[in-house]
Amino acid sequence: MLAKPKSITQQIREQIWERVRRGEFDASGRLPGEDQLALEFNVSRATIHSALDQLVAQGLLIRRHGDGTYVNRHLIDITTQLNTVWEFTQLIKASGKEPSICLLQREHILPTANQAQALEISPETHLIRFCRLFFADEKPVIYSINMIPETIVRFPIPDEAAHSSILTILEQYCGQSFGYAIADISAVLLDEQLAAILKSPPAVPLLCLNEIFYSSVGLPLVMAENYYNDKIIRLNIVRAKP
Repeated sequence: MLAKPKSITQQIREQIWERVRRGEFDASGRLPGEDQLALEFNVSRATIHSALDQLVAQGLLIRRHGDGTYVNRHLIDITTQLNTVWEFTQLIKASGKEPSICLLQREHILPTANQAQALEISPETHLIRFCRLFFADEKPVIYSINMIPETIVRFPIPDEAAHSSILTILEQYCGQSFGYAIADISAVLLDEQLAAILKSPPAVPLLCLNEIFYSSVGLPLVMAENYYNDKIIRLNIVRAKP
């Protein structure tokens, strides 16, 4: 099953923001007009307007009435926002480093009572447990554990899929579209096992993200446990007025 392709608007939005990050637009921060961008991308002005709308909604661009659309320079180096899913390879790229992923372990396990309750499955339902290590310029930076209930898997998940984002795995092999995630963020100290995996001295503080991913209708899809070494990649977070 092929991954659901990104819409034209999404692709244009990502390309515009990548050009912004590379400094390809006017030094003043002003973007070309929508008509000019439509010609450059060979799409309709409505598509350009929609893509810019999304970037404005994220706070990345600012519209000045009667003057045009400008880059929000305060946010140009921001790596993530609290209202977005942290796709680790994109996070690493945004920090100017080359990402790579290594599958450390894959196994089928029975859930604990807490896991079964959180994922709304029976205690007899097996989980597919992926343990992956994300690298930034070949330095280990994120240790990630994802657990997917077998009941939502529609196609066999090959080991090579571990090199894709968890959202891609859900779409390709489970036929599920991500809706939202709830994350619990805390600081933990590296134990000896994690220190060996992340090649770091023990007792170093790490950022720990415990997440549950849900479909748009509230079906629990994945339980994730992620350990993030912010000594290698710093997180800059945007907090906006709701």
